[in-house]
Amino acid sequence: MDTLALTAEALREPWRLWTGHLVHFGWEHALANAVALAVPWILAAPRNRRRLALAMLVLPPLVSLLLLPSLGGGEYRGASGLACALWALAGLRLAGQQGSTPVGLLMLGGLGLKLGAEAAFGGSFLLHPDGWQTLTAAHRWGVLLGLASALPPWPRPHPA
Repeated sequence: MDTLALTAEALREPWRLWTGHLVHFGWEHALANAVALAVPWILAAPRNRRRLALAMLVLPPLVSLLLLPSLGGGEYRGASGLACALWALAGLRLAGQQGSTPVGLLMLGGLGLKLGAEAAFGGSFLLHPDGWQTLTAAHRWGVLLGLASALPPWPRPHPA
């Protein structure tokens, strides 16, 4: 097992909550995740990139903690959960912006199709090299956390 991958040891070695998203099953896996992470950055409005940057710091340990029960003694490597979170975050923000609504809806629709296909096929429907394992729970948790982080902050009370 990789010393940086997300495993049950993350409760005793908390750095794994972040580093599990940095290690991959090979260069193809890393490249696929890099492309998936780049798309929301490219499509997001400049004013929304600060929220994406904050999400890149806050969401990895949250996704990791939610994944721990799904590991079953195994490990998680990759940033697919984080990529799904950024797609959901950027998609929902774009869907609410005039002029960017179709792009946002396409992103959200693509995520919906991905999650639906994974549910229908019982796992990843894409071919990938040997040894590359997909944890579909990462995608589900990523989308849910991304949608939650796209919501506007609570309104601040104004003094009377």
